[in-house]
This record gives sequence, C-alpha cells and structure tokens, in this order.
Amino acid sequence: MVFALSTGHQIGLAATGAAFIVFALLSSFVFPRISPDFPGKKGMVWYIPLAVCFFAAMISAVLVFGREKKSAEAAAPPSATTPSTPSGNGKLTSGPYANGDAVAGKKEFASAGCTGCHALKAAGSSGVVGPDLDKLATEAAGAKMPLGQFIAESIDNPDAYIAPGYPKGTMPPFGTTLTKKQIADLVAFVYGAVTSSA
Repeated sequence: MVFALSTGHQIGLAATGAAFIVFALLSSFVFPRISPDFPGKKGMVWYIPLAVCFFAAMISAVLVFGREKKSAEAAAPPSATTPSTPSGNGKLTSGPYANGDAVAGKKEFASAGCTGCHALKAAGSSGVVGPDLDKLATEAAGAKMPLGQFIAESIDNPDAYIAPGYPKGTMPPFGTTLTKKQIADLVAFVYGAVTSSA
C-alpha cells in the first residue's frame, strides 16, 4: 500500500512513475504526430535502449522505494512518556498509566472513538480499520512486551509498533489528546477484556 510508505519513498516512486508515464505518452501521441515514421530505422538505435532504461528505472524504483524499512519500526524505543512496571501477570502496577478504572475505561473506549476502528468483544465493537484488540496478547508477544505495557504504548504512541498489515500513522497518538487518567482507564479496560477472553 503506497500510503504506508514514508514521504521520501512516496516522492521517489511517484517521480519515477511520472517520468515513465510522460515518456510513454510522448512516444504514443506526440512524437508520431511530429514524425509519422517515428521512431524510424535511425531512431530505433536510441529509442529501444531508452525504453529499456525507463523500464529498468521503473522496476528499480518499485524495488527500492516500494520497500519500507521495517527494522526501524521494530526497533523503535518505547516512548519516554510511558514508563511502567508490569506485574508478574503483565498488568501495569506503576507508572502514569497504572491502576486505571476498567469501568471508566469502557466508557472512554466508546467516547474516544475506539469502537469505530477496533474489534473488541467486551466493548461490542467490530471495527476493522485497526487491529482486532481481542488478539492483543499475540501482538504484545510479537513486540516482546508485557501486555499491559504494550496496550499503554499502543494508545500513547501507536507508531512505536505497527501490527502487520496496517499502515503507519493510521491511529492518532492519544497521549497528546487524552489525560493520563483516561489512558490508565483505557489500559485497565482493554487489559481486562483481553485477559478475560483468553
């Protein structure tokens, strides 16, 4: 998906594609009007190598610019704003998002718009824009993080770990719009929902 690429990669891919399209349109419509015999016997000497170069450039651009670096996403350090200590079961027991109220978190889940993007049985939601939250334990294991810390990080800084199959930048960083108490409540609700359904 093109939107999942960084801006630099999108520009590189778009520029190469545009050059290829311009060359193809000129070859198809403009040059034959100027010279009906285009490219002619003499022109074939330069036209065929040029066409091959454009084709090779487009394929190379797709291979180079169409591939986003995943190691940077996977190796992204946890956000400095979410220090926490998971207990033995992975629940947050200290830090700014610990010991939240799951009942308040369920209300916050609905009012913050989470139900429109995520599926979570406990919330009665079936959104498909973002990952299925009932499978968060598997995602946390893939990120090598305790579940509670993973939930807090995903709310506060969602681009720190990108679930496979989802583009970067889809979920807003709620750490900038919700209070620490609201996030703690969300963490408590989602943690309880995920662990009770496991």
